[in-house]
Amino acid sequence: MQTASERLKCDLRAAIGDMRIDLERVEILTAALYAFSMPVPDYEPRFHNTVAHLNSHELGCPGAHES
Repeated sequence: MQTASERLKCDLRAAIGDMRIDLERVEILTAALYAFSMPVPDYEPRFHNTVAHLNSHELGCPGAHES
């Protein structure tokens, strides 16, 4: 059987553990709020798709070069 002091120590440890979890959640939510409050940066793709400029024969589509 636990004494009152031991019981209080266990409750305190549990409360501190819960508080750590809550603080981690607050940190994550704060970081998310900060990220979503920033404007979206301009997007400049470095890769340009050259396949889009090819016709079906050049892509190798079956039946495209059959007449």
